[in-house]
Amino acid sequence: MQSADMILSIICEKAKKDKNYTFKRLYRNLFNKDFYIKAYDRIYGNEGNMTSGVDNTTIDGFNIEIVEKIIETMRAERYYPKPVKRVYIPKEKGKKRPLGVPSFKDKLIQEVIRQMLESIYEPIFKDTSHGFRPNRSCQTALYKLKNTCRGANWVIEGDIKSFYDNIDHEILISLLRNKINDGRFLELIRRFVDGGYLEFKKVYKSLSGIPQGGIVSPILANVYLHELDVYMEEIIYKYTKGKRKKENPLYTKLYGKRVQLKKNGDYNGAKYLLKQMQKLHSSNDMDENYIRVKYVRYADDFVIFIIGSKELAKEIRSEIDNFLKNRLKLELNLEKTVITNLKDERIRFLGYEIAKTKEDTKIVKNTLGIKKRSINGSIQLLVPNEVIIKKLAPYVKNNRSIHFGPRVNYPILDIINEYNAEIRGLYNFYSLATDVSRKLNKFKFYHYYSLAKTIARKEESSVKKVIAKYGIMVKNKNGTGTRNIIGIKYLTKEGERVMTYFNESIKRLDNPRTKMSDNLLIIKPRHQLIDRINANTCELCGRKGKNKEFEVHHVRKLKDIKRKYFKRGKIIPNWVLIMSSINRKTLVVCKDCHNKIHSGKLIENRSLENK
Repeated sequence: MQSADMILSIICEKAKKDKNYTFKRLYRNLFNKDFYIKAYDRIYGNEGNMTSGVDNTTIDGFNIEIVEKIIETMRAERYYPKPVKRVYIPKEKGKKRPLGVPSFKDKLIQEVIRQMLESIYEPIFKDTSHGFRPNRSCQTALYKLKNTCRGANWVIEGDIKSFYDNIDHEILISLLRNKINDGRFLELIRRFVDGGYLEFKKVYKSLSGIPQGGIVSPILANVYLHELDVYMEEIIYKYTKGKRKKENPLYTKLYGKRVQLKKNGDYNGAKYLLKQMQKLHSSNDMDENYIRVKYVRYADDFVIFIIGSKELAKEIRSEIDNFLKNRLKLELNLEKTVITNLKDERIRFLGYEIAKTKEDTKIVKNTLGIKKRSINGSIQLLVPNEVIIKKLAPYVKNNRSIHFGPRVNYPILDIINEYNAEIRGLYNFYSLATDVSRKLNKFKFYHYYSLAKTIARKEESSVKKVIAKYGIMVKNKNGTGTRNIIGIKYLTKEGERVMTYFNESIKRLDNPRTKMSDNLLIIKPRHQLIDRINANTCELCGRKGKNKEFEVHHVRKLKDIKRKYFKRGKIIPNWVLIMSSINRKTLVVCKDCHNKIHSGKLIENRSLENK
């Protein structure tokens, strides 16, 4: 039997060569054990797998026998997904978003389906779509927007009313049928979208919509909204008009006079005319014979940038509304799908603030060395002020840094790591913003002293003494010298390591961290866990046997069990010691040892009083 990677690459190549190719006999791949191993390899690290579904099971205890039972059920075509457990997560402004938590077996099968659908659809998805796709992200969407929408004066901020809840199942299956001619495979997908949900101990049927939180939901949503992407190509082709804008007559007249003055040697007069020209646009921004429409989508959020009139923007919005209603049975939220004049206002998209520059005087050279006012009219990505204020709220009071109480009892290494994760995550997300350096260096100042005060509160000391005790001399990233920064030394298998507070230079990046690529199918190398499972050896007692006799013990976070057990005088179970020594939140064990772990019987009779 061929490997999952080989089959997926063959599917992908067929989809690339023939955009109209219809795939058959996909369902038989669900009898291939390697697909489930690959699926498990991709999802086992997600913390959400330790959250139980309606059957009260989690990823803990995964073994090959589970896969074999799933395949047996698939062969008999008797697999029916369980209803998802509905939970609510908070949104901004006090609202809540419903999420569906599938059972672990359903997650595993959904990942297999997702991989096959990704191989089929990635070659045909449009370049304007960026959500939940390989090598694409929020940053690639923003990068595309910044580099293609210069000069736009009107923006349509698209908002589809309750998109995930209103996806029509019949339309979804009919769209899938355009590329997939396999009744059993489509029926399995239908069972997942029709599976229903459990809320307040009662099961409700799903007449429409797909649950947010399901592994297969994002790609099904992309298949559905691919129709909108195709329609937007038609809109762009329909309204694009003119090769270039008409010249501004007054600017052209001044330019001619300036050239003549320079020829006559009147450089002061030429300099004066240049200042007058810089107050004008070289082209006519109101040219009715020049129209451009640009479109970018991330999941169900999209924006349309228009060089044209407000009437044209209203017309395009109306056409999109009609298309969504008639073709996809969706509806634009017209209260939120607003038309904004980018000259006077800023918009929000994917967490960034977006504005258009109004710099008339700055002169730069293009790639040919020709001086141009290329800054004017360009799209600027900015960090919203509210983001910094909100992120700083737990660390600042009365404009002064304060300690963060919930971390006071953490080990020093964990405290520094938590602070680093926050500022690094913030910088990674906003690294494309023009003002990222100014905004995040302000955040970093308060954040760093909050770290110092948290350690000071832990040790009942002062900030000065903390810096003296934990200060480590490190080189500045710009190479200008060294500085004393809070850090700690710790031991690993490779020897002594040093962790300091975030010491990277905060500067704007010209390209997104996740770059766009022509490689449609990324084959990830197998993780070490698969080799550990195939070793058929209990990592606790050393017993060897057949693969059915072993299971994988999972914990949500390794640091959580370290905090629980690694305390003075606390008796340490030997499974905790082993997981800590290999630095993994998984442990391959025999069934007997796994039962003892959960019963609390498998405990090494010693404590770490001297640690």
